[in-house]
Amino acid sequence: MSYKLKSAFRPSERKRRDIEETEINLTPIMNLVVVLIPLLLQAMVMTKIGRIDYEPPPLAVMEESEGGGEGEGGGGGPTLLNLVVNVIDTSLQVSIYGATEGANYWNISLTPEGGYDFARLQAILLEIKTKEVGEPLSTEKSKDPKTGEEITKEIYRCEDASIVRIAAGAQLNYQNLVALLDATRSITVNDTERWLFPQPVLGQIQTALVAVN
Repeated sequence: MSYKLKSAFRPSERKRRDIEETEINLTPIMNLVVVLIPLLLQAMVMTKIGRIDYEPPPLAVMEESEGGGEGEGGGGGPTLLNLVVNVIDTSLQVSIYGATEGANYWNISLTPEGGYDFARLQAILLEIKTKEVGEPLSTEKSKDPKTGEEITKEIYRCEDASIVRIAAGAQLNYQNLVALLDATRSITVNDTERWLFPQPVLGQIQTALVAVN
């Protein structure tokens, strides 16, 4: 007599099941990306960022200016133009050689619209650049310490021929400050850009050079 043993549990079929490899379908994701890219480009906002390079003058020039330097007609020492643009609520005040009145001082009133007259400022700075600074006396070559490239420096009668000292208080907003820096940097004459005073020195508000009635 033979007996047949039966298992109490059914054998698992997992061991016998073949492992099937399934490829991921990327088509829906790619379609979504193709649709999203034009929408994102349409919603994107382009922002223009401007930069104003500000490089302080050499320390020696500033110390000579603070010490008074040689004014117009002075003898012996170097000639300093000492160009100052003082910004107050009612006008722009321009001074050279430390003058507070006379031929070396200009008071530029506001425009009829109540804004600063930057066009008049540029005209005065061009006159100063032409008459007081003049053409370079000579040139000298040196190497830029940052890049190592050879640069040519123009030598003028005034050591601070490219420097403008700007004095302004909290009443000067950012837009007017940028417009002031642009106005003192260069001017366009007959479709040609001419450099004025591209090296600004920013300072605190000064007492008005001349009392404004």
